Amino acid sequence: MEIKQLRRFLAVVETGSLTAAAPTVGLTQQALGASISNLEKELGVTLLDRGPGGVTTPTSYGMMLVAHAKSILSSENRAREELHAFRDARGGSVRIGIGEAFAPEIIAEAVCDFHRARPDVTITLIEGYTEALLPRLEDGDLDFIAGSDVGGPQNGLLKFPIYSCHDVFIARAQHPLAQKRDLRLKDLQKFTWMAPKSRPADAALINDAFARAGLAGPARFIWTDAPMVGTHLLMMDDIVFMTSPAMVIGRLMSRDNAIVMLDIHEPRVERRAALIYPDRTRLNPSAMLLMDAVRTAAHHQIGELSYATPLNVEQPF
Repeated sequence: MEIKQLRRFLAVVETGSLTAAAPTVGLTQQALGASISNLEKELGVTLLDRGPGGVTTPTSYGMMLVAHAKSILSSENRAREELHAFRDARGGSVRIGIGEAFAPEIIAEAVCDFHRARPDVTITLIEGYTEALLPRLEDGDLDFIAGSDVGGPQNGLLKFPIYSCHDVFIARAQHPLAQKRDLRLKDLQKFTWMAPKSRPADAALINDAFARAGLAGPARFIWTDAPMVGTHLLMMDDIVFMTSPAMVIGRLMSRDNAIVMLDIHEPRVERRAALIYPDRTRLNPSAMLLMDAVRTAAHHQIGELSYATPLNVEQPF
């Protein structure tokens, strides 16, 4: 069965005759009759009882086919509409990974602007450390990542840097070192550090910095990929955390002053906030437009991010 045959069959049933249906499907009465006959021959049943003057009534087989034909044509119309909506970025979905180095206000502006223009596109935001998000991008579970360029080649992935920043060292306002200036690593040696479980390289960087200073590294680490729990841990105990400023700038600027930045700059760790996306697989239209919205939002806001040094925000993809 072909779609056009079903469409012609339904036209005959709805109009009640070959004569009336022929103009609606753009055929002569003879050509329409031949098309219905071919469909009956293919199915091996009689679909229409033909009467004088071309009047027709559906047989029991014809009535059975009416329900299926309507369902098939409805599905065909929905498929066409969904494909066109996807093509025109009016439908479908986008799944984005949000890494620790990317300013949340940039993502929020981009998503709001995109959603206002295309409210029927489903948007999914998944936060996490970039290292934990990369396997999901490579598996096709994410369309792109706005995160940290973690260095080293990733097979089949492209990176578009937006800005660079340096990690900061934070602790609770009641920490013994909170009000001290010009701190050295030896001042932090006895304290517990918090480090991302999915990014062991951070703890390695910290230990290397202590080693270069001729000091033993911190004896205790708490490993966590849970930012909300980690924030409460920081506020409850004398813990030190090295992190991207994008993760904590809101808390550092809040009125409660519960979290403060320690006055230490070693180790000096640079992060590059970047858009990371597949090289071999073409992004769907909605993902491409949302990624461009992120770049546009970065262009709008980069001057307001005190910790960011712009990279490529003027350049198109």
